[in-house]
Amino acid sequence: MVKRFLLILLTAVTFTSCSSHGNVSTKAYLKAAALDGNKLTLAFYSEEQEAITVTADNPAEAKKIAELSIGKEIFTGHTELVLLADCNNLETLDFMLHEWKLSPSCIIAEPEYSGRMILAQANPENLTGSIKIAQEQELAPECDIITVLSGLLGENESAEVAELSEKGFSGTVLIKK
Repeated sequence: MVKRFLLILLTAVTFTSCSSHGNVSTKAYLKAAALDGNKLTLAFYSEEQEAITVTADNPAEAKKIAELSIGKEIFTGHTELVLLADCNNLETLDFMLHEWKLSPSCIIAEPEYSGRMILAQANPENLTGSIKIAQEQELAPECDIITVLSGLLGENESAEVAELSEKGFSGTVLIKK
């Protein structure tokens, strides 16, 4: 009986132990990203991790540079907000959805001016919250990544998204493919 109990206990401990692959302290969790041409600004959930800006030819290269800079793998699956300016909207969002594995609920917006400056000056959570409140009040369109990509791939090749300033929602704007 004691041997059976020890065997069950040993099995339970073996199957529930953590590996370094899943250790949350080895990753930086991306909360928001702003893409302005060849500059990508990343803001993280951790208050200890400041927003960083990197320059690269594409989002894949920018993510690699950012990971080297902060010394952690960047997990993008919980990203809540992406600000797009001066880029190929369709190509960028398709890449981010399929390669970065962004959540289907990730909100897409356009900055009123520099997206990196907005992320540096405002809390991404407040920015996302202002869009959600504007949507509840029917002032802002549904602008999750799936809805926006559907519009860009649709007949009109455009989608309506929220426009943001450092103070939050400031209106809507039509983005093109």
